[in-house]
Amino acid sequence: MRVAIPRTTPRTSRLATVIAAMLSTALVAGCATYSARPLPTGAGLHRDVATLRVDASHIALPRLAAQRIDLSAPLSIDAVATLAVLNDPQLRAARDRLGIARAQAFAAGLLPDPQFSASHDDPGHSAGATTSAYSFGLSVDLGSLITRPAAVAAAKAGERQVDLDILWQEWQVAGQAQLLFVQLAGLQQRQALLQQQRDLIRARLQRQLDAVAADNLARPVADATRVELQAIESRLAAGEQTAVGLQAQLHALLGLDPAVPLRLGTLPSIPPESAAQAHAALARIASVRPDLMALRAGYASAEQKLREAVLAQFPSVSVGFTRARDTTDVHTTGFGVSFNLPLFNGSRGAIAVRSATRKALYDDYRVRLGLARAGVEQALSNLAVLRTEQTRLARQIPLLQTADAAARQALAQGTITLPQAQAQRTAWLDARLALLSVRQQIAEQAVALDLLTGSGLYRPRPGGDARRPDALATAPSFRNSNP
Repeated sequence: MRVAIPRTTPRTSRLATVIAAMLSTALVAGCATYSARPLPTGAGLHRDVATLRVDASHIALPRLAAQRIDLSAPLSIDAVATLAVLNDPQLRAARDRLGIARAQAFAAGLLPDPQFSASHDDPGHSAGATTSAYSFGLSVDLGSLITRPAAVAAAKAGERQVDLDILWQEWQVAGQAQLLFVQLAGLQQRQALLQQQRDLIRARLQRQLDAVAADNLARPVADATRVELQAIESRLAAGEQTAVGLQAQLHALLGLDPAVPLRLGTLPSIPPESAAQAHAALARIASVRPDLMALRAGYASAEQKLREAVLAQFPSVSVGFTRARDTTDVHTTGFGVSFNLPLFNGSRGAIAVRSATRKALYDDYRVRLGLARAGVEQALSNLAVLRTEQTRLARQIPLLQTADAAARQALAQGTITLPQAQAQRTAWLDARLALLSVRQQIAEQAVALDLLTGSGLYRPRPGGDARRPDALATAPSFRNSNP
């Protein structure tokens, strides 16, 4: 609106004073303040297990949210997953992206600011001029009001997409922590079996060395036992190196200093019905997996952005009011309308880009959904093969144990050689190690199925509307707890 008012009249002075006061108030009220935030100088890792965050009540994964963690006791597989979601430094940084998305949604919902203009003209010594001229104007762009609903809907869908992306990252961190737990617990069991065998071989070697010293046993017998001991110790050393790497990865997930010891519980048993549960979860995988839900939210955002671009091809209208006085003391009041003519651009470029973006997201969702189902089917097939192998080894181990006892008796009677007896004992040990390895792989496949289907990590809360594809969005979200 443009308004030109004589400065010499009291009414003009009052109006100018009111306008100036309104502008000052608006500027002061709408201004944000700035404060510096220096970067930290340290990594901020926990140097004591007791300082880890343990309040899981706000995690969006119900099974983990129900965990009650006792840091003084050995940690279970779910406790480790919960601690990882609560303390992973990368997750804490990722959650900041949600604040950006929320700010963008807030910005999309703001109304356009009106434009105020004012001018003053001094005629100097011009002939016919009787006074100076002033003008005030106020205008507003109505074009953004047309596209505002679509822009707001797109921003809200984008915010939901970021929220689900973060939830998917939490989901993956929980799965990675569970996998590391399974690998460490399985390795611990194998190391314990190897240590038990090492101690037995050491005791046998010492007896043989004493017999060699008393000339009651040939030296090659003790040398063969020494070679057997060396092989066991090499396997133990390799296991210790593997454990160091796995523990470093787990400590990094927990935001824990590598030097801090961490006690873990035993490898959990995987019930046979877990495969059936995972297979049944395929029917609801699209409404449970956060990454698939995030893709749907991103597609919804792309739909709204395309709608916004289509609406933007219509002329953008601005309206304004003016009041003015010229140098001859003539007062005028006016109304103005301006709009752009969509002759050359007309938002056609934006429509083409956003149409292509929507198509890419559509195809990406179909591919991701297919890969998710294929991944579940592959994990189920792997689990079936491992179950069969577990059954076979469980049947073979008692037979190999009996054969080892018979070989030791035959060796004492001199009917077989020492290498033959050692080969039989090695076969028994390898079968037991293989069974432990298969059990670990079964647990790893169960963790993978948890991650792929949500059959373990996520279960709908009682009373929730399982028919809604966005049921997960109503679960409590661990989003705003960064210090």
